[in-house]
Amino acid sequence: MPLSGEELLVEARKFEKNLLNFFWRQGVSYSEGEDLVQETFLRLWKYRAEYRPTAKLSTFLFLMARQVRLDALRHDSRKERREERWGKEQPVRQEPPVPGVREDVRWAVGQLTEPLREVVELGVFQDLPYAEVSEILGIPVGTVKSRMSNALRKLKEIFDERRS
Repeated sequence: MPLSGEELLVEARKFEKNLLNFFWRQGVSYSEGEDLVQETFLRLWKYRAEYRPTAKLSTFLFLMARQVRLDALRHDSRKERREERWGKEQPVRQEPPVPGVREDVRWAVGQLTEPLREVVELGVFQDLPYAEVSEILGIPVGTVKSRMSNALRKLKEIFDERRS
């Protein structure tokens, strides 16, 4: 039996911290991450009729979260172009760290390209199986495995260079 919209949101709220970490590890500030999590929940509500209980809710949520992040990047890009044109500067914000995430790991993952960072975030930090990561990113499982291998090799290089 399908979940009602309210039941779906209650279940989705259990992933709030995971979503916040998903955004934070992609270089989003803590407060902006909170906004993106809320935007993800708003989209879940809007598209609640699209969710089928045969699919894992986490897959559906992270698929939405990824799209929310891409939309935010497009919005930021347009905003930056406007600011360049008009010469406005944004103040630098200091954000509190998300508990349990080492700053050096966050920094190292931030050095990865977006495709590598996405598979690390979903596969390692969110502990999703490769099949689910494949579905969320819309790429074959083999590509997920290849990117994960490349990401881990690159992270090792980053930490080796930092120790030198």
